[in-house]
Amino acid sequence: MAIGACPLTKLDKILISTDGSEAAKFAAQAAVDLAKPCGSTVYAICVAEVPIFAAEFVETLPQVIDVMEKRAKQALDDVKAIADKAGVKCETISYTGPEPYKYIIDEAIKNSVDLIILGKKGVMLGAVGKKVIGNAPCKVLVVPVGATLNFDKILIATDGSVYSNIAASEAIGTAKRFNSELIAVSVAKRDSEVAYAEEAVKAVKESGEREGVKVQTVVAKGEPFEQIADVANKNAVGLIVMGTYGKTGIEKFFMGSVTERVIGTVARPVMVVKKK
Repeated sequence: MAIGACPLTKLDKILISTDGSEAAKFAAQAAVDLAKPCGSTVYAICVAEVPIFAAEFVETLPQVIDVMEKRAKQALDDVKAIADKAGVKCETISYTGPEPYKYIIDEAIKNSVDLIILGKKGVMLGAVGKKVIGNAPCKVLVVPVGATLNFDKILIATDGSVYSNIAASEAIGTAKRFNSELIAVSVAKRDSEVAYAEEAVKAVKESGEREGVKVQTVVAKGEPFEQIADVANKNAVGLIVMGTYGKTGIEKFFMGSVTERVIGTVARPVMVVKKK
């Protein structure tokens, strides 16, 4: 995949989480493809996961730990090779311990990264991916295996909330740079919500037109994640942009249910834009 220009206004640093899987390698290639036109540095992180219940026995399991750490090194070497081939600067980071998402989030914060990229195979994002998105300090791009990330057609899903508005601003900016077709979709579960959905897409359309971006609007009725996936598939979009939230307490660990279910349903790249 060749991306001629940088799609985001600021993309100095990209963090890719890898476990050596096919999905991770696919995501690594997407990270490098984005990094090249943006002049970004790629940070590759791999965590040799030791379950919490086994952490106290680490000293008695040196051989197991050694095997895990060798696999982690190989996973990072694979990403580095992809980056080196493309002439993209890549730094590798390795950890051993429980709860990999915490290390990923810590490194994202420490290095002030602009985007985290995660791979996905099939419908499963996995518990680590969900927690990374729920706690990320920046945008997160989920790239399914086999998907092509392109900016010819971009779908922005909106519910009119402040989180959706931030995501819409990002989508409009990208569409402006690539002269993309932008589709704004809002879903009403009930008849009483149709007027609100119409206002939500109208706001995106007006914001886009102020930037010289043409916006096609779609108001659908039904289950939000199903309708968003349906519109994305029917229009063969290259990227879905959505917002999420970051509440305090236990809820912070999970994405909004619609965003999570869209990611689990579609075989297309989804970018989750966070409220700062």
